[in-house]
Amino acid sequence: MQNASKIKSNQGDFSVHGKILKYSAASGIGLIVNHSKKIFEFRKDSWRDSKHLPVPGMLVEFRHNTNGYVTHAKASVYQGFSEDFHIQEIDFWKTDTDEELANKEYEFKADIIEKIFKQTNFFTIQDIPLDVSIEKCIEKYFFQENNAINLIAKEFPNTQEPLLDYFQMKRFLHKAIDMLIFTDKNITMDVFLERMQALNKLNHFYDLFMQNDKIDLSKLFEEHFLEDQLFYQASVHAISGLNDKISQLQSSIKAHIAEMKSIYAKIGARNTKNLKALEHRLKSLKQQISKADEEARPLDECLKRLQSITEVFRQRYVLGFQKEFKQARLILIKKITKMLDICATDLDNFIWKLAMQSTPVHNTFFNKNISGSYCAMTFLWMYLQNLDKEKLNANDKSAYDNYLRYKQKYEKTSLIYINNPKLESALKIKIMSESKCNATIIAKTNADFFSLIQSMSFTNIYLDSNPLTPITTLIEDIKKSSKNKDTPIFTIPSKKE
Repeated sequence: MQNASKIKSNQGDFSVHGKILKYSAASGIGLIVNHSKKIFEFRKDSWRDSKHLPVPGMLVEFRHNTNGYVTHAKASVYQGFSEDFHIQEIDFWKTDTDEELANKEYEFKADIIEKIFKQTNFFTIQDIPLDVSIEKCIEKYFFQENNAINLIAKEFPNTQEPLLDYFQMKRFLHKAIDMLIFTDKNITMDVFLERMQALNKLNHFYDLFMQNDKIDLSKLFEEHFLEDQLFYQASVHAISGLNDKISQLQSSIKAHIAEMKSIYAKIGARNTKNLKALEHRLKSLKQQISKADEEARPLDECLKRLQSITEVFRQRYVLGFQKEFKQARLILIKKITKMLDICATDLDNFIWKLAMQSTPVHNTFFNKNISGSYCAMTFLWMYLQNLDKEKLNANDKSAYDNYLRYKQKYEKTSLIYINNPKLESALKIKIMSESKCNATIIAKTNADFFSLIQSMSFTNIYLDSNPLTPITTLIEDIKKSSKNKDTPIFTIPSKKE
């Protein structure tokens, strides 16, 4: 029997919590499992969440009709549960909607607050204990983001070097992918989707942080720190109760005083009847006022003390919370940025491996006058080649400086001087297939060769075993050069000097 909360009166749909088992961005089809292990198929047109992409393992809130078809699905607000949370994953599966789960969390906290309220003598307490530390509170606030980032980070246990700057290289990664798919028809966008989804998710988190740059820290302190301080909340509840009780007593005193004024007016009249009854009533009212005033006095003292210690509690932690929140936010932004760089580097490595195994790429891309391997940095170099280096805008200047640093620190360039074009091309591809950081420069003439060995340092030099100029002369020129006298020399096809 279905829970009544699941039924939507206008459509007859059932709302329920679930988890995505599989999803293919290429086909737009995925599978969701509910608490009873029933499988539901969903399609991209039923995904109603513009902020999140569907990915395997994501907890979702979805609706399905009586035929079992998913009509609406979105990411749940709850994507993980810390041991410190008042609710756990079992509560997620026992509820059908995020609203129901949030209500359950609220009720759970309300029960604890009520228990504290009943067990505490607020007339004697001198201080309010801390229930949840600032650190734990901030961890909870950023739990979903940290959880998502850590899941992605598990795929990259070892930091890869050199790391690309994702935001700087993003468009060149896309150009490399587009060119690869255009050149090799056997490669489709589908092979990149898993990596692209990880990048898009991280990019989404980064954008949210940047869009919410101006955070109301005072409001955040109220809604996320103080809300988790259950003894504080019980004290606030006690203050509210004291205010209500004191207000009732004050209203009673005012009413009694008003009645006394009326009685005095009647007694002052000449033809007053029931004088004794009026005097008796005056006496009774005075006693009630005295009793109410006596009852209100300790309540008022307790109220002032509670107001004072709750304010002391707030002031004790507000600045610390705001400071630690800012620091935690900056750390998380740096963490997201680094993970973006790591994921971008992984994608670039994947692009390079696919390209270096692709015959169509060998036959087209490497026939051009390109010295770098097939990767985003080479596409950046191709872009920069068309620009006047003296008139670069700020972004292009930064990209150019980054390229020069990369080239100087990581790139290993080999010089090739071979008479056979096919052998030259094969060697070039072989060298670039060994490492993404490998580059090659081709010398076409003796003049080129001599100029290059005098002006540049090379990792290796490859010479034709049957050159037009005697090989001993070429080697002698190399040994005499200041930049390459110790550079390893290889003769092609097999002889090593």
